[in-house]
Amino acid sequence: MKNKKFWISLSLLNLCTVTLLGVILRSKALFELPAIDYNHLLNAHSHFAFGGWVTLTLMVLMVSSFLNQPQKILPRYQFIFLGIFASTWGLLLTLPFAGYNTFSSYISTLFIFITYIFCWIFIKNIRKANVNKTTLLLSMASVVCLVLSSGGSFMLAYLFSTKSLNAVLYRDALFSYLHLQYNGFFTLAVFALLFQKLESKLSAEVKKKMHRFSVLLVLSILPSMFLSYHWHDPSILFQIIAIAGSVLLLLSLGWFISLLRSMVDIYKSVSPTLKFVGVLSLGAFMLKMFLQSLTIITFVGNLVFGDRPIIMGFLHLVFLCFVTLFLLAYIAQTGGLNTEKKFTKVSLIVFALGVVVNEILLLTQGIGEMLIQGSAIFTWLLWGAGIWLSIGATLICIARFKNAKNLMTLDVDGPEKIQEICNTSEKNKSLKDRTGHHQKKKLKFYSNERKNHLQKM
Repeated sequence: MKNKKFWISLSLLNLCTVTLLGVILRSKALFELPAIDYNHLLNAHSHFAFGGWVTLTLMVLMVSSFLNQPQKILPRYQFIFLGIFASTWGLLLTLPFAGYNTFSSYISTLFIFITYIFCWIFIKNIRKANVNKTTLLLSMASVVCLVLSSGGSFMLAYLFSTKSLNAVLYRDALFSYLHLQYNGFFTLAVFALLFQKLESKLSAEVKKKMHRFSVLLVLSILPSMFLSYHWHDPSILFQIIAIAGSVLLLLSLGWFISLLRSMVDIYKSVSPTLKFVGVLSLGAFMLKMFLQSLTIITFVGNLVFGDRPIIMGFLHLVFLCFVTLFLLAYIAQTGGLNTEKKFTKVSLIVFALGVVVNEILLLTQGIGEMLIQGSAIFTWLLWGAGIWLSIGATLICIARFKNAKNLMTLDVDGPEKIQEICNTSEKNKSLKDRTGHHQKKKLKFYSNERKNHLQKM
């Protein structure tokens, strides 16, 4: 896809910015920083993390991975990506200083309407693309969830503009937005990318399992949203729908575990670094599904939705452990990061370990406060974890730009073949000693051929 390398680079820069904002937020909790309004910066941080990092990256990867070549090169997608990038930076440069005002509201609304345009064009194009039914289902459902989540945003905007004190409606609107973003758009898009990538390597029986899991996952989205309303003792109807959502989550988790067992051979062929990052990502997804289903229990639901550190721990579990680590692994596996280089491997591992440490601290802090045994030391530890994450993200960006001259644009075929050669040479070091010269020659020949082909285009 045209300019994909450029947009991925900008997305990684945005990830660095997200982690830096996280460090500033945690610094505000420890030090006197009168120039910074915590709530305003928090809003800017969340908007930029959602839009500037995950949404932009998912859109770029979905267009480049799913659509046919004539569709990928349509100028309209470049304008959409530019609109997403510009609007998220516009919010970042306005929200920290003035909070929600008329100008930032216009920018936020612009961002939402750009996502509407993307949804309409993408669904129109992917229905004509050469993708399997599972990828089609997941990708279409994901962008529909993206559109539906805007209902929560508009409700929150209404409550702010009218200065409403309706706490129940405020929390329900917020939880609905977060659910449709995290468990809808983010999760479904991640699995659409993963299954499209694995399709050619799976047997017919495994593909059937994959599709059944996808159907269950999509069906669970709306009913499981009612778990978010369970904290204020809703009506019997809401409780029944929430129970159905919890059951569907557990069924989806069971199918996913069964599916993982069928993909062991594919997992073994992945490089150790990406294997480590991938295990953390998919492990976080399974933990997220299990914990989410438990909120149907009234005691657990009340503890979770009434404990901010637990809520933050769950949000970070999905956003950082599951989605962000998957995106980094996917970008690396498709050639966006050269995992042949030691610096790149170290960068990914440093960031991944920072994510794990950050999550452990958040959950431990939350459990401690639930037991009325909180400690101020967690504020300092989380500050350190934030710095760790920021360093890891910066290293990944350096790795990206350091090797940019040696990387192809992230096409579907070329980089995968290059990465396959790299992974094979890494796995079979003894074979590499004997045939290393031949492999390098082969890789160089392939790269030159690819460059000549692109120049002709």
